[in-house]
Amino acid sequence: MTMYEFTDKYKDEASCKAVWKAYRDDQAVVCKKCKGHEHYWKSNKEQYKCKSSGFRTTSRSGTVMQGSKLSYLDWFRAIHLMTSMKKDRSAKEMQRQLGKKRYEPVWAMMHKIRAVMELREDEYQLSGAVEINEDLCIGDGREQRDSR
Repeated sequence: MTMYEFTDKYKDEASCKAVWKAYRDDQAVVCKKCKGHEHYWKSNKEQYKCKSSGFRTTSRSGTVMQGSKLSYLDWFRAIHLMTSMKKDRSAKEMQRQLGKKRYEPVWAMMHKIRAVMELREDEYQLSGAVEINEDLCIGDGREQRDSR
């Protein structure tokens, strides 16, 4: 997704919340108290309420965003920037890109995103013919520039 496509799809906080809620609904929210899967959506509180126990759960609970005060839009932007670039960016650069005053929340967010990316990466195993299209090839232990 290009940056233009991203900004068109995720215009504001409301559009990010709507996409996140749809994702959570699709994943089936599980009650922490009774392990129930049936919930009501309390739109005035922006929380799920378990039909069995009445326990309330936020849409961030049990996800990478749990405990964060950063907006959904900040999270979506950071995830997009981290997953669309070949090179890693520093938390200081992300702080600048997001226009945040405090460094620590951005640093913590990036570490959480990286941890989730690592978990997801472990689920996939390459097999068959694998083609690498990079400038730098590693062969017999010596780094060589690709001559393509």
